Amino acid sequence: MSLTTPREAAAGERLRRLMPSFTVLLAMLLMALPLPLAWSVMPNFAWLLVIIWASLQPRLMPALVALVLGLLADLVSGMPLGVQGFLFTASVIAVRLVEARMEGRSLALDWLFAAILLLAGHVIGWQLLGFTGNRAPLLPMLAQAGITLLAYPPAMALAARVRRRMIERSGWA
Repeated sequence: MSLTTPREAAAGERLRRLMPSFTVLLAMLLMALPLPLAWSVMPNFAWLLVIIWASLQPRLMPALVALVLGLLADLVSGMPLGVQGFLFTASVIAVRLVEARMEGRSLALDWLFAAILLLAGHVIGWQLLGFTGNRAPLLPMLAQAGITLLAYPPAMALAARVRRRMIERSGWA
């Protein structure tokens, strides 16, 4: 016999479905904080979490949600509207295409694929910024890609822990 009412269970299910989006939103807010960093480059935690959630829980990070989160990231970061929206959405679609053709998983393969996505995405983002008349130097963007890649293992551990908690609380896999 369950100790929760159907209404409480439905609210818990909605919260569970929104958890990946909440983690990405929190990452956006973290990136917007004026933190004293040794380098002036901050990892793009939001984009990294979009890639990780698309891989861990594809149903909870659909392309439309990635687009909305990317547009919000554009607004928070001050980038031209649509740049990160495009990159987040393209990343989710790329993860789906690759995972449909790939058997087995490992941290090294996931990390390598994330590296390819992030490096290619930063170059594409650099080109998109140029198209909007906001040409940025490529080197800081590639530095951000490299620092974001270094953040992959702890970000994956965080997302896996959140996912494990979601499963424990809901009994859903």
